[in-house]
Amino acid sequence: MYTIGELSKKTGVTIRTLDYYDEIGLLNPASTTKGGHRLYGEAELLRLEQILSLKFLGFSLDKIRYIL
Repeated sequence: MYTIGELSKKTGVTIRTLDYYDEIGLLNPASTTKGGHRLYGEAELLRLEQILSLKFLGFSLDKIRYIL
């Protein structure tokens, strides 16, 4: 499991972007700690990579949400 900071460092995506993806329902954490910290697993890492690939191809976030 990765914290949001670890996921950010691993992928190069800012924490603010990950916050926004969670806010719009594009990338939700696998679980949360008792303290409310978000945790991401391998499935979420794969989904983030798919999101980034589709963004690179020029798809909007709305289209990406529809595709995924």
